[in-house]
Amino acid sequence: MPELAESDREALKRPFCKALLNLIRAQDRSGAMERDTDEELLAPFIVTKIQKRDIPMFGDPDPDILMRVEQIFMAICWLIETETGVAAAPILNIHHEGWGRIVVLTGRLVAVNAHMRELHRFGYENLSLMEEKALKFVEEGIKAVRQFPDVAAAG
Repeated sequence: MPELAESDREALKRPFCKALLNLIRAQDRSGAMERDTDEELLAPFIVTKIQKRDIPMFGDPDPDILMRVEQIFMAICWLIETETGVAAAPILNIHHEGWGRIVVLTGRLVAVNAHMRELHRFGYENLSLMEEKALKFVEEGIKAVRQFPDVAAAG
């Protein structure tokens, strides 16, 4: 990963990147990533426009990409839970051609509804942009939970 911009170094210190890193490290059962830096762990989430042009759009999306999408939304859920106290869980319905929908459920409430496309080329220009886009979903989820607390708490 190239040298991080100041805005990306700052993003590493904020709650979204911390939540994402905690989830990534928690999923490392073998300890293979124990010595990896935060920057190394988040490097696969960064895909420049030039890199995206070189990625073919045929075949099933790479399982590693689908895992990264899920990790992003798990971190989003974590922040929604932290703010609202209501458990949140993502559900991914991704077509083999690389498009689909992701919803975040809290109780019986769809707190976040995201359409995804071109998952073959999933990634962000930088960490700041990743955080910015993720926080929009976090805000959407928190707003929905606060607007419909009974539905969000329903089992």
